Amino acid sequence: MPVDAKLDEDHPSHSLLTTIRGLFGTGSQESFRLLALLVLLYVAIVALRSPDFLSLASLFDLVRSGAAWTIVALGVLVVMVTGGIDVSFLANAILSAWVATALSNALGIDSLAFALVVSIGLGACVGLVNGLIIYLFSLPTLITTLAMQGVLQGILMVFLGARPITAGFMPASLRAFGTDVLFEVPLGAGYIGLSVFVIPLVIVIALTWYILNRTSIGRAGYALGSNPIGAVRSGVRVLNVNVIVYGYAGALAGLMGLMMVSDIRLVNPVSLVGSELLVLAAVVIGGAKLTGGTGSVAGVVLGMTLITLLNNTLVTLGLSASWNRFFIGLAMVTIASISHYRARKRNERLLNFESI
Repeated sequence: MPVDAKLDEDHPSHSLLTTIRGLFGTGSQESFRLLALLVLLYVAIVALRSPDFLSLASLFDLVRSGAAWTIVALGVLVVMVTGGIDVSFLANAILSAWVATALSNALGIDSLAFALVVSIGLGACVGLVNGLIIYLFSLPTLITTLAMQGVLQGILMVFLGARPITAGFMPASLRAFGTDVLFEVPLGAGYIGLSVFVIPLVIVIALTWYILNRTSIGRAGYALGSNPIGAVRSGVRVLNVNVIVYGYAGALAGLMGLMMVSDIRLVNPVSLVGSELLVLAAVVIGGAKLTGGTGSVAGVVLGMTLITLLNNTLVTLGLSASWNRFFIGLAMVTIASISHYRARKRNERLLNFESI
């Protein structure tokens, strides 16, 4: 805990200040402000080109298309805060969703709750294995999760002989999950509705924030990412942190996979492969560092908002989808460069030359 927080902990506003600081994460306020400015600028450009963009329909569509990706990005954030990285999350997501769908069909169980339990449970188990392997063999997290990605894809394609499961062979409850809405509002001659995907999205946002800012695991994760040796010497149990963090990320991957297949009404074993960069970019753009110790829920949500906007609106600007990764990479470089420059200047003023 920072020194000023300790001095102020008896002040009536301490709880509110702690909550606000926790929302943006350690050292990520600067990146968040830059990202917020970039999002507002981009929204203004799109709105000038297409005034209809600033509508309730666009907002509802943004929530529906970005909910699943934001959920899995929050799992990646929890891992990255500890100084680790997980690139197996999308392979985990599609395997978990495929097994849940296939098992529902095999057992004749048409239940969304059953599919959720299977997909989230299997995803969590894969995450637990990741965490155990990393701890027991002291392997680099990138190598471990990259290998796990290959293993999961191999299991799906070779051992299970996975074939795409089309909408006609999906349980009705899963198809309904992708189209159900919380409520509808009139729009012209028809109606628009807010997708039920907003429910798991809000739950995961709140739960992730709570884990990172109100639990010992969250504090230990930030400590490990900031100073691994110091954290271990202070009593942090690395095994506990690894198992919980990677297990949680895996569970969110399982949830994301089921949401995606319900949305597109297709369980394709290779549908999500290759999109890992977009999720990692959202987390990094949102203020997290690959070295760990920083990152925030608000930053990830805003980072994924920018990426979802790019995915949905480039055509409006007369550009092809091929420009998507160019703009994402440009945003990463811009935000990281400005944040690093300002942090270096601040450290020079404070005579903190070790961090320059």
